[in-house]
Amino acid sequence: MLDDYGSLSVRAYTAGGALPVANAVVRISGADEENRFVAYSLITDEDGVTRTIELPTYSRESSLTPDPETPPYATYDVEVFADGYVEKRISGVPIFAGVYSLQPVSLLPYSREQLDLPGGSTDATIPDSDLL
Repeated sequence: MLDDYGSLSVRAYTAGGALPVANAVVRISGADEENRFVAYSLITDEDGVTRTIELPTYSRESSLTPDPETPPYATYDVEVFADGYVEKRISGVPIFAGVYSLQPVSLLPYSREQLDLPGGSTDATIPDSDLL
């Protein structure tokens, strides 16, 4: 049972962490059966950081006596969208009771070729060799 809380902020950046991505939309949703109805939408500030939110998780005591039926943390999925950047999804972000977590998210800008995809689509797979 999710009977405790941990906290989470998301930091969106580009250029290896040198530049924050302001006004990015961040969606956080529960990835476990027990938290599947938990969902938040947040916007990053001028520093590329969202406000801190409290998320339900399993109690700290569940980590003291390991039991596969009661994990020591709840997991959440984080999606980040920003104009001019490739969408990023991170699955299974762990949230521990009483712990503040900062999830960094590195965003890649669209290349000129991606913006000119047929049909006006901006969805593309970027080969590893093209990463900045």
